[in-house]
Amino acid sequence: MYEAYYPLTYYFYPLLGDAVHARLPGVFQQPVAAGVETLLYVHIPYCQDMCRFCPFHVRVDKDTSVYERYTQALCSDIRNEAASERGQSSTLRAIYFGGGSPSVLSPGQLQRIMDTISQSFAIDPQAEWTFEGEPKTLGDPNRLEVLKANGVQRISFGLQTYEQSLREHFNIAATLDDVANVRDQGRRFGFDEINVDMMYNLPGQTLVSLERDLARLIDDGFDSVDYYNLHYFAFPPKFKRQMEEGSIPPKPSDTLMLAMFEQLRHRLAESGYRNVADQIYSRKDQVCEYFRLLWGGGGGEHRAETLAVGSSARGYVDGFSYMKQSNVNRYMEAIEQGLPSIEKSSLALDRPENRGAVMFPKFLRLDKSHYQALQTIDPPLLERWVEHGLLADGEHAYEISQRGRLWTNNMTTDLFEATQRQVGGQVLTLLEHRPGARTGSF
Repeated sequence: MYEAYYPLTYYFYPLLGDAVHARLPGVFQQPVAAGVETLLYVHIPYCQDMCRFCPFHVRVDKDTSVYERYTQALCSDIRNEAASERGQSSTLRAIYFGGGSPSVLSPGQLQRIMDTISQSFAIDPQAEWTFEGEPKTLGDPNRLEVLKANGVQRISFGLQTYEQSLREHFNIAATLDDVANVRDQGRRFGFDEINVDMMYNLPGQTLVSLERDLARLIDDGFDSVDYYNLHYFAFPPKFKRQMEEGSIPPKPSDTLMLAMFEQLRHRLAESGYRNVADQIYSRKDQVCEYFRLLWGGGGGEHRAETLAVGSSARGYVDGFSYMKQSNVNRYMEAIEQGLPSIEKSSLALDRPENRGAVMFPKFLRLDKSHYQALQTIDPPLLERWVEHGLLADGEHAYEISQRGRLWTNNMTTDLFEATQRQVGGQVLTLLEHRPGARTGSF
């Protein structure tokens, strides 16, 4: 059914526009509806170095004194979000620190941020706390001690690849010794889960070199792996010229990329990792709460909300996706001056339940009990997916088949409402003509 692989993976829906919707500020002055689950996403945009493949709104400031100003602004943002009617009526089911590399902040700054969250929000006693970092700083026992003392259960960091030449091409500053240190320290402190990000479809990668990555990954025994297909939009023009000239190996073909995906999921399955969600492999039976809530709630549910704090943080409330100021200085100035800190938002969907439909490929199933989400899908599309073996029509749910898991990007995009499909097309066109664009994740 599909012949060309759609090159973008979407994590937020509806898609962001260029301005703040007039209705959005009023949403924060309304209580959250009964039964709606809430995630708090905390963004720290700073890194010690810039990885060349990274598409996120990341900033490298060698003068680390700015971290103190940012910490103060972030704590104010947390208190403001919590003081809104939305925040007061929400109980956090999960808290996620993302970036950037949150672990670049000092232990004292991290403690203040966590104290502010705990003092400002109602938090479910069983809430999942996840902290993302980079290996050089995340392996510091003083930082890990703060995380453990504040109830963080999951730590996560980017490993990406074990191939040294690619790590150098990508400007990954952390060494494999740093990776081993985080692994060992994380186990010593007794975190429930150590997660790593890996990538495939790398320049010059073959099935043989992917197997080397997989063998070392499996030997390291991390608890879960987010194994991403590398997108090439974020590479700067110089990197792409080097690929064209041959000093950096070329991008694998789509045929080879799909073969790599088949290889990695079979090898991980053999080693006890379950494919619990799109691109997510875990020794546990289900995807972490962070992803479940970020993507709407699971299996066709669309209502789960994300409150976003920090520069370039993205959230979702009552039908609207939104993003805080992506420029760090403008973000801090807005917070310090008591001005609105949201830079842009989405339009509202014609049918909010479409979010549950669009995100169902992430969960690899659509429960038929989510009837309204199902009603936003064109029936002939479901029939074609079943006919081509991408989807199984079960008694209680539609399940994405092993073959269908190759094409979740395409399936997701085909589920967009018409106006959202138009926005997505504009974004793709922009990225194709702006190599190295810092977009954040989609």
